Amino acid sequence: DDMVSATGSAFLGMTIGCARCHDHKIDPIPAEDYYRLTAVFFDIAKVKPKAGNRHVALKFTEPHLLAGGNWKRPIRKVTPGFVTVLMRDGRNSESWLAKAETTQDSSKLKGPRHGLAQWLTDVESGAGPLLARVIVNRLWQHHFGRGLVKTPNDFGHLGSKPSHPQLLDWLAQEFVRQNWSMKKLHRSIMLSSAYQMSSEFSQEADQKDPTNDLFWRYNMRRLTAEEIRDSILAVSGELNLQMFGPGIYPPLPAEVLATSSRPGGAWGNSPPREAARRTIYIHVKRSLRPPMLAGFDVPDTDTPCAVRMQTTVPTQALGMLNSQFLNSQALLFAKRLQEAHPDDQASQIRMAVQLTAGRNASEKELQADLQFIAALQSREGLNAEAARQQYALMMLNTNEFVYLD
Repeated sequence: DDMVSATGSAFLGMTIGCARCHDHKIDPIPAEDYYRLTAVFFDIAKVKPKAGNRHVALKFTEPHLLAGGNWKRPIRKVTPGFVTVLMRDGRNSESWLAKAETTQDSSKLKGPRHGLAQWLTDVESGAGPLLARVIVNRLWQHHFGRGLVKTPNDFGHLGSKPSHPQLLDWLAQEFVRQNWSMKKLHRSIMLSSAYQMSSEFSQEADQKDPTNDLFWRYNMRRLTAEEIRDSILAVSGELNLQMFGPGIYPPLPAEVLATSSRPGGAWGNSPPREAARRTIYIHVKRSLRPPMLAGFDVPDTDTPCAVRMQTTVPTQALGMLNSQFLNSQALLFAKRLQEAHPDDQASQIRMAVQLTAGRNASEKELQADLQFIAALQSREGLNAEAARQQYALMMLNTNEFVYLD
């Protein structure tokens, strides 16, 4: 069921899972199509018990259409197949499946799943044109914060209509013409005038399109949870850009580890250099999530996430100011500033602004920051090192660091 639902939403932008219990009530997807697509994946569920093993051997070779989705109420056998409404040029599922069974290329996946892959990517007779549009829409969403179709997992009747249908069609055709190259698609989008728009406000444009559906300006967006953590490590000078390899286990607070059913045994312990790798390499355990990721809306891994929620809550600010991770990184950031410009506060401030905001500090900003550091020492009694750490922590908490404007 997960495979069918994920395949439908991820690659076709269709809520095929809704047809598990009955014909889809909105889109033209009969329950028969759901179970035929389920049959495509049945050949991967074969288990041979080992000696002394008490699991029963399972051999799913005869999928059935189930009444109401109940496995105890089989109606009739079904054979592997795809989504009927997407069949074109008089083709049917059997034509792709038969070709998949006779392929002589040992490097290719054989059987029904190979047929499914061929059908998904066939732009002449299969689902390729729809697949291309779904992929293009997801990449557009990645760069702009929302897709040309705002419901990336649902291109059906209940989904949103594309804001720019001709642009979506053109990008999809170019994507296919460029041999499905995502790199070239990224380049096309990022070199466009739409992507290079500033976030400057226009009263006239706002009156015509207050929700910016037509992309007349670039919407300010907050960095994702992963981007925030990676950016902090980059600014402190600790980010390890090593690629590939197994997942990592950065330190977790004792309060988080205590929630595990196996305290002390459910989370690994990576060396500091490994723990400083990019967030994408952090080991995913649903019951143990790093607080920064959980606090900044990293998706639940139980189900596919079409669009991330973006909340603004007090715990985010509290974590950014008080967490052990932020304070340890602020100390490393402060040491980096001191090593680059020993005891030269003005140069340290200019470097800090350049690293966190990507611009030069103004004279007014420089004087204000110098006064802030001086106040930490005179009023709060901090020494130069501690004051520098607090200044570094403040810079990691600025809106300009966390938001793209």
